[in-house]
Amino acid sequence: MSWILRDWPLKLLAVVIAAIGWAVVATGDRSLVSVAVPIEYVGIDRDLVLTEAPRETADVEIAVARWARSRFRPDTIRVLVDLSGAGDGDGLVPLSVTDVRAPVGTRVRRVMPARVRVHLARVSEATLRVVPDVRGVPAPGHRVAAVRVDPIAVQVKGPRSTIEARDSVQTAPVDVAGRSSSVTRNVGLALPDAVSPVNDGKVQVTVDIRAASAGTLREEGPSK
Repeated sequence: MSWILRDWPLKLLAVVIAAIGWAVVATGDRSLVSVAVPIEYVGIDRDLVLTEAPRETADVEIAVARWARSRFRPDTIRVLVDLSGAGDGDGLVPLSVTDVRAPVGTRVRRVMPARVRVHLARVSEATLRVVPDVRGVPAPGHRVAAVRVDPIAVQVKGPRSTIEARDSVQTAPVDVAGRSSSVTRNVGLALPDAVSPVNDGKVQVTVDIRAASAGTLREEGPSK
């Protein structure tokens, strides 16, 4: 044990110098990278919803240590905008480097813009009638005999001003062009911005296609 204790001040100094040298290698040689980073809005009260297409990305300048360059992935960086306690209406939320989530071996130097504008609206729920959107013309000699949708109504939530202004919602298009037999599709809903379904966002649309009778063909054919 005596050899361990011999000249211990010099040994301790050597360890400190080595640690400082490692720190310089690990953090002193950095590359600057500028990336467009997705913004995630968190902490929104359940009775509020974001409207008017809030800003989706922020420009982040980040320094990457040499030892971390090979595994650095820009898609692991996020900007979190905390809206906890925010009320309805317009507002400017400041951004800082502390809002950026970046991997080990990096240091955030700057984030732009310095503020983001958000608009929060009170949430309202309503039951809307589903209107199927059927497009195209069936094969010659065939016609659309009936269209059914299940369910016939859906419950949605969104900004009160948007919800209260409508009583129905269209489905995504169902194409029957050139078809000679019935078509059944599970499709989504064509909802306005900031409006979402309370439950499943899919409905089933069935388009009954049948052969047209001679009388129907004469009625639907081009007039002479």
